[in-house]
Amino acid sequence: MNIVQFHRIRSGIQANASPGVGPDLTTMEKSLRSLLLGSGVFAQVEVEQTDDPDHLVIALCEFDPAFTEQEVAQRLETIWRERVSYTFWEAHATYTESQHVEFEAATRSGSFGHYVTVHLVAKRAEIPAQRSASD
Repeated sequence: MNIVQFHRIRSGIQANASPGVGPDLTTMEKSLRSLLLGSGVFAQVEVEQTDDPDHLVIALCEFDPAFTEQEVAQRLETIWRERVSYTFWEAHATYTESQHVEFEAATRSGSFGHYVTVHLVAKRAEIPAQRSASD
């Protein structure tokens, strides 16, 4: 799904449900942080909560340069679908460009439940410069 389609769907969910609060966001924040760090793909992971209904949980991380942007996007989608999103409903979109992956997602806990939105930005980690033998 492209970003524009995702934003339309997210707006529809937001019009029909309340945003998650407190423990809902804390659980998702901790789960996302743990799964990103444990994936073997991401380092320098920062995950936080906001009051912005479009981005209730935000994350910034770096990905290992051994992975392509497409591989990172696929890994994020798998982590989201299989381990983070609620089983009732979810939608997500990814955007990739050179050295950068952006992931936006939303999930709802049930017919009468709350929703949580996520915005994650991952950039390629820089490879440290090699020292010469004279250094």
